[in-house]
Amino acid sequence: MKKKLFVLLIASLALVAKAQTAQDLFRPDVPVTWLGIDYSQVTLTGNFAEFFEAGSKSTWQIRDLYFPQWNAIIMEEPMKYDVRGMLRKSDIRCDIDMIAAHNAQTPLEEMETYNPARFTEEDIQAFVRQYDLTGKEGIGIVFIAENLNKNAFEAWYHFVAVDMNTGTVLLQQRLRGEPKGFGFRNYWANSICRVIRNIRDYYYWEWRRQTETKNEQV
Repeated sequence: MKKKLFVLLIASLALVAKAQTAQDLFRPDVPVTWLGIDYSQVTLTGNFAEFFEAGSKSTWQIRDLYFPQWNAIIMEEPMKYDVRGMLRKSDIRCDIDMIAAHNAQTPLEEMETYNPARFTEEDIQAFVRQYDLTGKEGIGIVFIAENLNKNAFEAWYHFVAVDMNTGTVLLQQRLRGEPKGFGFRNYWANSICRVIRNIRDYYYWEWRRQTETKNEQV
């Protein structure tokens, strides 16, 4: 009898975990964690070997030096890179170690390309399945970098909200960020800033409206 009750309890907990929806992102009682910017699938378009005043930039330098710097700047300059304000949250946890480990393993062979990547919803879910979310609760937020395009003066990221109990993508949006500024780090970091502000000023309200409409239709 006790064994049956234990099995029923586990099943009930699993159902509760799977019940999380995109609308939970807008609830104050659901914990949200910033997981970082995932560059493990990114492609580079254009000549990154010479970049303004910054000199030679190899792919290994971009991976080993700038991927960590672009992730660190979110925490170092929270007023400018306002992840909390982006989602209208008074508190968002930061836990970027898992994404940092992914970024460190980014393969360099196919990073530079004349054909920019364009991720599908299936691609995004496949990337998220690679994440180790063990022990994490609530909703995780990650930007998955798709392409940094020096020729077109643009960068593309996917905003992804994931149920960390199940690894299911709850909400995603492909977003363009315009780079600008002086120096290699700041130039591309500003494309992240632009995406954060676009979410804060427009997409947050659009996503909230869409999730509320879906909930009313159920």
